[in-house]
Amino acid sequence: MDRYFTYAEVVELVDTHDSKSCAARHEGSIPSFGTMKLFFDLLITIGILITALPAVILLYSKCKRPESWEYKHPRLSILLAVMLFIGTLTLIWGSFIEPHLLIVRKQTIDLENIKQPITIVFMADFQVGKYKQTDWVKKVVTKTRALKPDIVLLGGDQIDNAFFNPTETSYLRPLEKLVQSIPTYAIHGNHEYGISCNKGIENKCRNIGDVSIETKKTLETFGIRYLQNEMEEITINDTSFYLYGGDSYWAQKIDYSALKTRTKEIPTIALIHNPSFLLDPHPEDIDLTLSGHTHGGQIRLPLIGPIGLVDNQLPRKLYKGYHTLGTGGNIYVTSGVGETATRARLFNPPEIIHITIK
Repeated sequence: MDRYFTYAEVVELVDTHDSKSCAARHEGSIPSFGTMKLFFDLLITIGILITALPAVILLYSKCKRPESWEYKHPRLSILLAVMLFIGTLTLIWGSFIEPHLLIVRKQTIDLENIKQPITIVFMADFQVGKYKQTDWVKKVVTKTRALKPDIVLLGGDQIDNAFFNPTETSYLRPLEKLVQSIPTYAIHGNHEYGISCNKGIENKCRNIGDVSIETKKTLETFGIRYLQNEMEEITINDTSFYLYGGDSYWAQKIDYSALKTRTKEIPTIALIHNPSFLLDPHPEDIDLTLSGHTHGGQIRLPLIGPIGLVDNQLPRKLYKGYHTLGTGGNIYVTSGVGETATRARLFNPPEIIHITIK
């Protein structure tokens, strides 16, 4: 059964506990990702300077210039300097340290008709390109293999493709070692298609260039099973479940037809990159959906939540974590392992999701 959910309805459903071808690119009109990386690094450097330098001046004047305001108001000068230094440290941490951390979040989920526990590693949004490259993928693969999951699921946006660079797929080669010991499945996100819809798919979307075919072919050469609106019945530990991999929602390519052949006694796990699919007609009888796309906002502030909003449609509650929906299904949204736009992360480090289904 399909149903349309409005923005307000999706918020209520959340459990409170918890380009046509490569030739379509715009030749000469898009800067290289090296240029944009330099641009964002310059902004970060400026931010550090305008916080650290005034703090140093305040402290110097307080100690060395008796005629200055700082010398006459030492306590206030120290307080202001400390606040500025906190800003400096926050910029350094969020720009150069936290994005290179990698944590494992564990989640246990109960689904009906699961006879023996199944372990899944789910991750999304590698965004390899200007910030994360081969060494980072190696790090993710090493940590994933150490978890010894039964299956690995990749939730899309394997590449950043912010400035049309098909060679980014070469950074994903360490995934080949992962597939040698663990069955691995993947889907497309919007970046494989070069699609950006910051105001939702009802409005005009930005199209950089479609490298979805190249990305799929590359990962398939590694041995990864790529799903595009396809479903497979998978048996692990004498327990069967359906795995459905949906194509990109923002590219308007998602199609649920494959789900019509299911048997009710077998649970369904769906891999759909963008949780905004909930805002459109979709099957209600999916037991667990795994999504990414949001990066958790990349920057999250206490009491405020996500700062980097991916569009003006998706409720903030669905930007990260595990949620039970009113239809009886569940969704887990990961904040991903990579970054896009600015390199920054704050209170929201890159993550691998280790799920036990029982």
